[in-house]
Amino acid sequence: MRIGNGLRGAAVWAVIALMAIPSVSWATGPQERVQPVPLGGALSDQRGDRYYGVYIPTRYGGQLTITVNDGKVDRIVGPDGRPRTNGGEVGRDQHGWYTFLVSDAKDAYTVTTKFVQVGEAARRPWNFYYWPTKGDSIHEPWAGGNGRVDTTYVNGDDILVATPGSYIAPGKDIVLPGPNGILETMPAAGDTSTWFPNLYDDLTWRGPDGTVYATPSPLLKYDQLFNTRARNWESSYAQNQDINRWPGHCLGGAVSSILLNEPVPAPGSGLTRDELKALWAELGENHLNHRIGDFATDIPAGPPRPGTDETDRFAPQVHRMLEQHVVGRRQALLGNLRAFPPNGTANEVWNHGIGKITTTYYAMPGKGERSVRLLVEIEANTGSNLNESDPKPRMAIYEYTLVYGLDGEIDQSKAYQSDWIAVRGDTMYAPLNVLELAETRWQGHNPYVNEANIRSLDLANGGNLGGRLAGTPPQFQPVASYEGLGSGRPAGGGFPGFGNLAGSGPQNDLPGAPVPRRGVLSRLFAR
Repeated sequence: MRIGNGLRGAAVWAVIALMAIPSVSWATGPQERVQPVPLGGALSDQRGDRYYGVYIPTRYGGQLTITVNDGKVDRIVGPDGRPRTNGGEVGRDQHGWYTFLVSDAKDAYTVTTKFVQVGEAARRPWNFYYWPTKGDSIHEPWAGGNGRVDTTYVNGDDILVATPGSYIAPGKDIVLPGPNGILETMPAAGDTSTWFPNLYDDLTWRGPDGTVYATPSPLLKYDQLFNTRARNWESSYAQNQDINRWPGHCLGGAVSSILLNEPVPAPGSGLTRDELKALWAELGENHLNHRIGDFATDIPAGPPRPGTDETDRFAPQVHRMLEQHVVGRRQALLGNLRAFPPNGTANEVWNHGIGKITTTYYAMPGKGERSVRLLVEIEANTGSNLNESDPKPRMAIYEYTLVYGLDGEIDQSKAYQSDWIAVRGDTMYAPLNVLELAETRWQGHNPYVNEANIRSLDLANGGNLGGRLAGTPPQFQPVASYEGLGSGRPAGGGFPGFGNLAGSGPQNDLPGAPVPRRGVLSRLFAR
């Protein structure tokens, strides 16, 4: 009995679907029902002059292109009864059936449709550098090492974190900087050292081969411009001593890139554009100061795969965010796109500004015209751009199926019918979240860095040339000179007597205890 009822119900819905396909009037006579063509698909072995129809499920528009390998396409008409240009934009709130005529074919032909929707934020997020919280370190080489801890001593307040002479895996740390944030020890033969620019660096860094590198020094320069101890506080309370280098300021960088004009440093500040962006990243890094509006969050990493998996039901939420905000409102979103291939892990969190999406639509055979498979290319800004060394956007490609409602919006009630099929491009997992930034209060964890000071340095976001920063940039001093810890830095990068700063000298005025970097909203954001 149940089987019979099910078949009878299926037949009823099939009739309703056929009734929904429009009829058209030939110029020479009576109405004739059109032949449906799958969206993003093809209908082959067609003959003669006739009308066809293709269904567009989304109300947010896109470009519809119809091609035939013989004959011509003409009389494209939208659901509002108005003519359309082949390959042109169909317009907003124009979801429904589109009819067209194929004529003048000499032989059998194939009809193909393609529908692509492009959305771009009115202000595209600019590129930034994520400014890791980890300091320079001595470590076992990643390749070609001897597997042994060769460095047996430290200078200053450096910390020996491996047993001398013991076995050590490639890349593992041997010596880390202490609270002063400056690596003062040279590696012994067999070990090596690595410098990654961070907020609390000095003006120079000496590599293991003796080469001296000029380094970005955002907080050291900020201190000398405003007579503060921001660098000292950051190195003491925010330094990360984990082996991973991905924790950093990508949240602050991404938020800044979405909400602000791309910074332009005042000539008299002596800052580079990257260093000024770093100061904004520090201000934006406190996740407790960002109010989130719309969101899709708590998405499992997966990775997504064809068939049933834990990411499937989140596909409609993610795409609703992308379509309603980036396409519909031309609004950039904050996205945690997780790790990069090939060796990233599911717990890595990388925040980006999502500024553009390109979605190609494909019908799902046998599922009805409102069920579609989407290939979505997400263009986000890069968080690895320093000195324009990596300006390429991050491209994440998602493939999933979902169902649209009759109103042209994604039908969230059918989330469990979705299948998140794959992720490709510059990502390995489903995103942790996609968020709308509703409001931000600019104050990071570092108590010495404030919005008024940074705006005064930034010609694109409130600064002006009429003040003291219009003149000649200052001659910046290295850490030891400015913080009163002696002068001169010996080969190897250390300062004589540059010991533990905790409770001594200039650090006596550092306020408070370390501020926790995580909180109740930490699952939404990266560090």
